[in-house]
Amino acid sequence: MSIQNFFINRFLKSRLQESMKLSPEARFRRSRKFMAKDFSKVGPHIDVRADRIAGVNVEWVAPKTVAADPDALVCLYLHGGGFVMGGPSSHRDMAAFLAEAAQIRVLMVDYRLAPEHPYPAALEDVRAVYRALWAQGVPSRGLMMGGDSAGGNLTLAALQSLRDEGLPLPRGFFLFSPWLDLTQQGASMQSNAGKDVMLNRQFLEEVAALYAAGMSPGDPGLSPLFGDLAGLPPCLQVVSQSEALLDDARRLHQLLTSLGAQSACVEWARTPHAFPVMARRLPEARDALRQTANFIERVAGVRSLASDAAGPPASASSAAP
Repeated sequence: MSIQNFFINRFLKSRLQESMKLSPEARFRRSRKFMAKDFSKVGPHIDVRADRIAGVNVEWVAPKTVAADPDALVCLYLHGGGFVMGGPSSHRDMAAFLAEAAQIRVLMVDYRLAPEHPYPAALEDVRAVYRALWAQGVPSRGLMMGGDSAGGNLTLAALQSLRDEGLPLPRGFFLFSPWLDLTQQGASMQSNAGKDVMLNRQFLEEVAALYAAGMSPGDPGLSPLFGDLAGLPPCLQVVSQSEALLDDARRLHQLLTSLGAQSACVEWARTPHAFPVMARRLPEARDALRQTANFIERVAGVRSLASDAAGPPASASSAAP
């Protein structure tokens, strides 16, 4: 464990303990306000450009060397935040590091948030942007998808929906600590209850209720782990062994491999939930993003600058796609 990881874990644990003393409404407001702050610091060699596609606000993040290259691979990225908070600014550092490591253009979707816009608003925004990219001539062979936490949920749900619609799917997808089961049935929800420094069942149930707005949390649109997983492209997951959502990733990996799909689930020890997002602060996050860049290079055939010498995770299940 890096010294940075040690102190970040302590800070997050203290913040979670303080947050749980508040009322659900106050906890929601506090968390949303924190996630809305812009702490990002991208270098001058990174191009960041706001845009609007299919009526949805988006942000392009790319090295200036490929920002204007129409042939550069595009990664549609969906931020986490429990469906109720977060946006491009909260994930810009991660997007910049991954874009440079993989030499790609990352397109972050600023989808509508609950409770103002409950399910399926966010999913509709993602689908609209994907369709627009296809209509603009970005072929599926030039696309990747990814997301963390709730964004991982939206990534998988969007892929299932786009497949059912008959649209060509991207070359592959990656998920960081995905929240795929809003019924909270994973065994790690209990076994890691005292280890996760960011999430617990109570908070997850609160934000899930805001997103679901009266629908059953077990509906496959809300919990894509329960949906049809056939015919999906290669998948990489990165997850912490200490987090409450660990079993969401493990169950998806097991289901995908049982269907003969290409799947890898890489587990890291003692890291926070969705730790790759903390690219500027955590060396473990940067190593995980280099692994992700290598995955993108393998499945999409792009030239990556990522080093294969990234620090080893705690364990990895299955062969990488």
